[in-house]
Parts: sequence; structure tokens; C-alpha cells
Amino acid sequence: MTYWFTQILNGISFGMLLFFIASGLTITLGVLRVTNLTHGSFYLIGAYVALSVVRSFDSFAAGALCAAFVVLVIGMIVYVLLRAVGSDPLRQTLLTFGLVFIIADVALLLWGGNPTAVPKPHLLRGPIDIGGLYYPSYRIFIILLGAVVAAATEYFQRRTLVGAMVRAVVDDAEMAGGIGLNAKLIGAITFLVGAGLAGLSGALGGAMIGAYPGADIEVLLYALVVVIIGGMGNLTGSLLGALAVGLLDSFGRAFVPELGASLMFLLMIITLIVRPTGLFGSRA
Repeated sequence: MTYWFTQILNGISFGMLLFFIASGLTITLGVLRVTNLTHGSFYLIGAYVALSVVRSFDSFAAGALCAAFVVLVIGMIVYVLLRAVGSDPLRQTLLTFGLVFIIADVALLLWGGNPTAVPKPHLLRGPIDIGGLYYPSYRIFIILLGAVVAAATEYFQRRTLVGAMVRAVVDDAEMAGGIGLNAKLIGAITFLVGAGLAGLSGALGGAMIGAYPGADIEVLLYALVVVIIGGMGNLTGSLLGALAVGLLDSFGRAFVPELGASLMFLLMIITLIVRPTGLFGSRA
């Protein structure tokens, strides 16, 4: 029973981390219809920035805030470049694809190629006793924080005027513009918020799964699978998709490690066959 409970907690904690990462990407995709391949790069830079700040000032909170701010600034640059190449999806995809390699090389130059991890907050470095099971307190923190963020984003999306405006642009940008909403401004703000969330996710994830060359691509693949399963532009779908992928990854690594990431792609394929728009995506 302890083994099963541990795997469940591993899956949920990893799923919550994926939700942090994918939440910004799903809204960006929903509002701008831009496949931002630099989202994984935002995560990597966030992790490295948080690592540098924590090492210098011994403050995880300061590291997380600096990571979010630095990545938000980088997101502004990426958004300006996206606007410069126009609205052609192929040009936008190729631009962000090229930026992935540029950012990766800059990160390699600044922080080196050795795998590393962001130091955890002092209060969350030890295990916690859960009915006789000693489990990492930081992972429990990620689970609780994920639950709070999921509830807050659901309330924001469903119960606030700004959330309604974002949903309107996601559902039909042309119609939203027809009723007076500035779809371009909403898209720009959404992109920057998504970048900031990715940077914050880098700080949180860097303390759990680490930072290393190639983490940007790995994280991007996981985030894209979550968005596809959950449905573009839907935060509730992203949460359920992230939890599904996290649990599948945890039990898959425990019982069929040979398959690796194949199981999550299998789940994605099944979802696309059964419901092409994702679990909570609106049907065309």
C-alpha cells in the first residue's frame, strides 16, 4: 500500500508541476493561436536564473520572483519578434524553433552543461510524515500550491470580467473584436503572463526535476501533450491533462520503464482520435 501511495503522490506532484508549465502555454495557444516553441526555453532560463539568485542570496522566494521577471522580459522580446514576422503560422513556428537553439546555447555558455538543481527552501528540504510514510515535503508543497493555483485560475477564468474577455478571445477572436475587445492587447498581455508563469515554473521545477541542457525540449514536449489532451485555451483541461500525464508517467516508469515517454504520447493519440479538440476544447 505504501508503494502505491508513493507512486500516486509522485504522479500528482509531477502533474501539478506540469500544470504550472502548461497553463501559460495553453492560454497563449488559445488566444494568439501561436505555437510558441520557446516555452520550454522560458522554463530552462527561469530555472537557471533562480539557481543563480538562490546561490547568491540564499532566498528561494527571491529566486522565483527574479526568474519570473527575467523570463517575462525575454517573453517581451520574443513577442516583438513574433509580431515582426507577421501572422503566418509557419514563420512564427520557425522563428520560435530557431530561438530555442539560440537560448539553449546562451544558457550553456552562461551556466555550463552540468545537470544541477535549484536549492529548495530551508523549510521544505526534509521529509514529512504522512501516516508513517516519509515523503519529500517539497513535493507536498507543490501539490498544495498546485491546488491553490488551480482554484484561483478557475475562479479568475470563470468569475471575473477579465477572465470572460480572455475566454471570448479564445472562443472567437474576430467576434470578440466586433464587440469592442482589443484582441491584440489581450493577446500580448496573455503572452507575457504565460512567459512569467513559465519562468516561475522553472524555479519550482528546477528544485524538483533539476535544470540541464535538453530540459527545455523535454519540458516543451510534456507541456504540448498536456495542452493537446486538455484542450487549447482551457485551464481546467490542462489541470486534468497534467494530472493524467503525471500519474501515467509515474506508474509507467515504475512498471514499464522501457516504454519511457511513449505512454503519454499514446494517451495523446487516443485523445485525438476520440476527441480531436481535447477533453475540454470547444468543437469547431
